[in-house]
Amino acid sequence: MVEEQPKWRTGKICYVEIPAVDVARSAGFYQQAFGWKMRQRGDGSTSFDDTVGAVSGTFAVGRPPATEPGFAVYIMVADAAATLAAVQAAGGEIVRPVDPAADEVFARFKDPGGNTLGIYQQPGLAQTEAAADRQTQASAPEASAPEDDAADLGRMLDLATPWCLYVAATLRIAEHISAGHTGIAELAAATGCDRDALHAVLGHLVSKGVFTEESPGRFGCNRAAGQLKESSFLDLEGIGGRMAHTWGTLLDYVRTGLPAYQQVFGRPFWEDLAAHPQIAAEFDALMGPAGHGIPDFDIELSEGWDHIRTVVDVGGGTGAMLASLIRRHSQAKGTLVDLPGTVARADRIIDSFGVSSRVEVKGQSFFDPQPAGADLYVLKNVLNDWADEPTVAILRRCAEAARPDGIVAILGGVSADETPRSLGIDMLVAGGKTSALTQFTELARRAGLEVVAARTQPSGRFVVECRPARP
Repeated sequence: MVEEQPKWRTGKICYVEIPAVDVARSAGFYQQAFGWKMRQRGDGSTSFDDTVGAVSGTFAVGRPPATEPGFAVYIMVADAAATLAAVQAAGGEIVRPVDPAADEVFARFKDPGGNTLGIYQQPGLAQTEAAADRQTQASAPEASAPEDDAADLGRMLDLATPWCLYVAATLRIAEHISAGHTGIAELAAATGCDRDALHAVLGHLVSKGVFTEESPGRFGCNRAAGQLKESSFLDLEGIGGRMAHTWGTLLDYVRTGLPAYQQVFGRPFWEDLAAHPQIAAEFDALMGPAGHGIPDFDIELSEGWDHIRTVVDVGGGTGAMLASLIRRHSQAKGTLVDLPGTVARADRIIDSFGVSSRVEVKGQSFFDPQPAGADLYVLKNVLNDWADEPTVAILRRCAEAARPDGIVAILGGVSADETPRSLGIDMLVAGGKTSALTQFTELARRAGLEVVAARTQPSGRFVVECRPARP
């Protein structure tokens, strides 16, 4: 990336002290895994600076490591898979791998000093860094054309490995091995599978570094195999299977722009979830802790929160985000809106935040009229599941319900005009899309709203604020 001078301001996090047992080893780890710059301070201690010079710190000897992510620190990366490989190569340990079905890409690792930190894959960062690199090369005095490295199409077209991983996870192979069933005959009996077919699947995975074959037909678990036990969304008979099989409809989606999910499962996505409550519950969990993303909830509003007294979370899942917002902004009350089967699971979540007396729950569709007269209506990870016409219908319900000076805040489903386009599973399962801001502005206008603010907030999420259009 193009380096900028750090921005100084009161309230900025400016320094980090990382406990270390062996300072040289910890310094080498962060330098190798993340490219941090190391330097010696005047007192002889080893200090570091991150890759853009915005955050610096030092290694502290004699302190207990932060083994549990209470006050969690996340490092921004462009490629989570490559970073985790670098972490392992540098001597770190992966303690929470990336969930391949999760809405946002994050993981946790343990450094050589025993500290647990996280990584977060920032959407679009890889393209941003590549563009900056190209700009830097183009402006160099003697710029030379970068090598056109050929993509490894064979590796990219490998469908056997992901399907073998899904099958091994569905059959709970790692659990069976941990329970002592290590021979192929025992594993086939424990899982009710054909011995030779199962042996072929496990043999393929061993060749890819997942599981070990300690002697012919006798298998063991390694670190990669252990990660299969930690992921909740690889079971082909659950929501993970729904997502995996849906990729087979990609050609139909590209040709028509419409989802072909019902061709595989017999019903459109949302009707399918309504017909299968257990899979619907897995979908809520798939969206993140308590069904609504990583629990760092906050939404920065252009005019602040002081005047906000009522909040409606439209399509708010099981209520974690709304409860967090209401707890943080004590002057406000909230209403959670989602389908009856979803909000039926919300009481425990809301109770855990201690805001039950200030949150009302309504079981209904967001295509129905919304609770009227609120100061703020929030749509987080809702519009990205719908095409243009349903998006206009959802926005129109918010516009009809909002106060004349009310705000409709959207997170998810809208991106800055310059953001590179990407393909997401939400497009295939429900026909959703992420609209560029210019496109969204027109959709909002059709719904009776006008865009009044749009920006990327510190969490990395792009937030758009709208108000009801004046007659």
